[in-house]
Amino acid sequence: MLQVKDVVKRFKSGGEEIAAVDGVTLEIPDATFASIVGSSGSGKSTLLALMGALDAPTSGTIHVGGVDVTALSPGKQVAYRRSRIGFVFQQYNLVPNLTALENVMLPLEFDGVKGAERKDRALALLRQVGLSGAKLGRLPGKLSGGEQQRVSIARALANGPEVILADEPTGNLDSRNGKRIVTLLRDLVVAKKTTVVVVTHDRGVANRADITFSMRDGKIVHTKNRGV
Repeated sequence: MLQVKDVVKRFKSGGEEIAAVDGVTLEIPDATFASIVGSSGSGKSTLLALMGALDAPTSGTIHVGGVDVTALSPGKQVAYRRSRIGFVFQQYNLVPNLTALENVMLPLEFDGVKGAERKDRALALLRQVGLSGAKLGRLPGKLSGGEQQRVSIARALANGPEVILADEPTGNLDSRNGKRIVTLLRDLVVAKKTTVVVVTHDRGVANRADITFSMRDGKIVHTKNRGV
């Protein structure tokens, strides 16, 4: 269960204090595909960053699997992000001078996985997202946008996270590749019992979610539950 309770995040801008996230409370059950929608500036990406401990709330708590991530020390937050959370971004964020295979092996190396096992696990993850053969040896710049995003998802899965947080994962893709990525994320919920939270402007993506939270001015203004 991912639980957000009374979370506030304030920033100062031009001498004025702004609540980017303003008293948000929500719950996302395990093995659920959830989406967060809203216009630019509504606070949805800030909320996702708080869930992933990429930023700290001004007040409120966030629990993942019963652990209060807002109470963790900086060192333990790093461990939390590495072992329990997988991140997928609109810009892919792949290391440009590493091949597709090497990009997926990288987090396994950071986690101390030995060379042969590291390669085998990375190959299995890439097969899972539909990539194999010569493409595994290509640098990101030699892959299509859809292929790069699949590498990004394989990398996010490397350490078996409980939660995948995806910020506009289809934003740079055409409609066909965007649908493929959403299908892949949905399949993870079923096959791996992973919780997936997607921030999106795309109502087509949101319509495939089990739960959709609509944000405006830092607040949740509507929740649509399709039955989890």
